[in-house]
Amino acid sequence: MRRALTTAAAATTLALLSGSAAFFGITASAGTVSSQTASSHIVRFNESKTHSPKLEQQMSARPAIAPKTALRIGSVTVSPATLTVQGIDVASFQHPSGAVINWAQVAGAGYKFAFIKATEGSYYVNPYYAGDATGAQNAGLLTAPYAFGIPNYSGGALQADYALDRANYAANGRTLPLILDIEYDPYDQPVSSGGDGTNECYGLSTTQMVAWISAFVTEASRRTGQSPVIYTTADWWNTCTGNSAAFTANPLWVASYASTPTVPTPWAGAWTYWQYTNAAKPPGISSSVTTDANWLSSTALELPAPGNQSDQVGGTPSRQLHALDGGGAITYGASGLPTGISIDPSTGALTGTLPATAASFPVSVTASATGDPNATQTFRWDVHGTVSFGTLGSQTGSVGTPVRYQVPASDGLTGCTLSFSATGLPPGLTMNSCGLISGWPQTGGHYTVNVQATDTSGTTLASGSFAWTIGHAASTGPSGHVVLHSNGKCLAALSSTDIAIETCGSATNQHWTVAADGSLHVGTSCLAAAAVTSTSPAALDLTSCTSAQRWQAGSKAVLTNVGDGRCLADTGSTNGSRAVAAVCQVKFNNTGSSSTPSTSQQWTLPAGPLTSGIPGNCASNVRSSSQQVGAVTLQTCNGTSSQAWILEPSGQLSLGGQCLGLTAGATTPGTRVRLGTCATYPSQIWQITAGPIGVRILNPLAGLCLSDPGDSSTAGTQLVIGPCVTSDPGILWRVS
Repeated sequence: MRRALTTAAAATTLALLSGSAAFFGITASAGTVSSQTASSHIVRFNESKTHSPKLEQQMSARPAIAPKTALRIGSVTVSPATLTVQGIDVASFQHPSGAVINWAQVAGAGYKFAFIKATEGSYYVNPYYAGDATGAQNAGLLTAPYAFGIPNYSGGALQADYALDRANYAANGRTLPLILDIEYDPYDQPVSSGGDGTNECYGLSTTQMVAWISAFVTEASRRTGQSPVIYTTADWWNTCTGNSAAFTANPLWVASYASTPTVPTPWAGAWTYWQYTNAAKPPGISSSVTTDANWLSSTALELPAPGNQSDQVGGTPSRQLHALDGGGAITYGASGLPTGISIDPSTGALTGTLPATAASFPVSVTASATGDPNATQTFRWDVHGTVSFGTLGSQTGSVGTPVRYQVPASDGLTGCTLSFSATGLPPGLTMNSCGLISGWPQTGGHYTVNVQATDTSGTTLASGSFAWTIGHAASTGPSGHVVLHSNGKCLAALSSTDIAIETCGSATNQHWTVAADGSLHVGTSCLAAAAVTSTSPAALDLTSCTSAQRWQAGSKAVLTNVGDGRCLADTGSTNGSRAVAAVCQVKFNNTGSSSTPSTSQQWTLPAGPLTSGIPGNCASNVRSSSQQVGAVTLQTCNGTSSQAWILEPSGQLSLGGQCLGLTAGATTPGTRVRLGTCATYPSQIWQITAGPIGVRILNPLAGLCLSDPGDSSTAGTQLVIGPCVTSDPGILWRVS
């Protein structure tokens, strides 16, 4: 991008309706409690649209636009002659009845870039994003994902991570920086009409809104090294941010439907992209819909980051830089290239013969055009030697026990210089591009894992296979009562087919063991829910323990059956009242802005470890004399009281009568967590997402997750809140 990346101060976020149904990912119409990371079952009317109803209404009177033509409003021409580069932005709305976009036709009509809606909030993923991004890039367009921000749903940092992870964002020379679409709240209708009952600013003050945007921008910049683009209107920006000048280092994509764009005043008219209509009819997109069209500024020069390159010594690679310029011809330059590689200044082609010795080269490439600021990107070019795997020995593990295994490989260089992939991994495990396999095995069995290493060329340089045996989880773990929150009675197995609540006592039929795979054992049997096809409650019984009999501890101490998503519930308050697996219920207050699970579905499990995704480690209150009082640290799992956590119905995590919270209420990444007096502080409320075994423990106030910094395995490491990055094993925990 042509604008410099600024180092913003770590941003604070806010308590965004911390008890609201919208915030916690609860959809009243479905009657179920759902994770923020799930997208398939949460349906909001604007998810498929590119922008909000208010924006659509503002441009509803515009006539249809043919490709690359000027729009006339009365006697005024909207597109000045100086604007020459045009693009479109699309969402799933541009795929009526599943219609496919023919991106070759779009490109043939002269469009040069495409912005594609990737996510909305942290609950929706555009199912067409990946196909559209690949298709558009293959047709020669530059693309960028955009995230429709919903600030009263979850934190800005969380929504940035959600968008980057779901878009599988990576610098590849054709992907422009992430875009934050921040505009009128699509859901500002009354709660009675299915809205969020707020206003066009999502019910946030201007200070809160600026903090939310800052959290998004800071996290996106940290993850990508690129300043994210901001999409908005002058009216919304003035009303909802107080015309904040905090983001003028971010390129602006302005929506304005006048003869010249009306730009938020802090940018002083310096827009990069201008969305001027929603009435374009590009070839290749279904004629039953219209499409947004955008101009690139005549003073803009955009150079997508090429991303790190990797090639074998002595190779003859060919790479191509791509740029967008709203003015004249582009000239390319480079420094730090591998010996033997040169750049064509007129085309941006990188060609030549690589050196014969393995080495890494820090490269800087620049695009320039008359009258425009230069655009510079940096990347690393790894020239590697012969690639070989070390010994790929057989691996063993068990369901519910975390895995961390690095595929051994050498290429004459240090660090992550190759790209790895694998097939045949045990369910629940994944491998990142650097060859690190991590996760929580979910199914026992014998598996053959095939791995390969490639470089930028895509050529397989090394391959191998090894056996991986996953055993069933042991029937050991935290043991004791499973207590119903509403009345303090205990879950009891009166017989193999009669599971009920009883006054708590010492009977063995009330003594439950929570195994590592989430199964609930009493004696040699496990709690199971009968299979049903209706919404009727499912009967519970005791059966032989298999991987199918699992329960996941969720937010506010709800126990969900992994098989069918129903919640453990009681049917009465007297001794002998049956327990069942029922549709998860939600209760709202009279404003619709607060929700908790039904108290008949909240259960306190026996105190147990908070097990890290870094094998062998647990969260503990053990500390040395150099650590602050109340610090929470990483320690070797030992089953002692210093690691006996309780997931409370209040949403708190307690240990020894104290609750997990944020130091001084700070909400920035890297803030240490600590134990303190349990109170109704938003900083002590936690939400459980993902699973079914390894979960993320999200602090809604910060929009960040409980984290082991740097994925450390060093005893005494103080735990913090950090970005909720999907592939990071250091933010995954098993709540026993």
